[in-house]
Amino acid sequence: MRSIAGLVSVGLMVAAAPAGANECHSGSGDILKLSEWSASARDERSTNVSFTLENVTGRTVQMVDGTVWFEDALGQSIGGISITPDVAAPAGTKLDQKSLMAGFDRLIEARKQDIKAFSCIEAVLYEDGTKEEFE
Repeated sequence: MRSIAGLVSVGLMVAAAPAGANECHSGSGDILKLSEWSASARDERSTNVSFTLENVTGRTVQMVDGTVWFEDALGQSIGGISITPDVAAPAGTKLDQKSLMAGFDRLIEARKQDIKAFSCIEAVLYEDGTKEEFE
């Protein structure tokens, strides 16, 4: 199992979040599926966010342009975290990513069952050089 560990991103993506629960406004949710996530407070201004993605394509993914989105049960955006682009993930592989984020304190304050989390992939490069873009 390959994993991406120790990646630290500081910042807040405040772009418009996808509209529906577990639906991507743009992109595909069927390339690297979010299988689990967790959050913990680092200090009063930042949150440690970890998530696991699984390559469900049946092909090796070399690079990806995508985001993991978080929203509450009422559809309000909490924010998005960019997925590390250089994933090199064989089919069936699980990838772990850790990020340090500002403005994601709701992931801790709200009950986990009241938060919807999902991945949206906008583009992918497979190991064989094939590129796909999703709108």
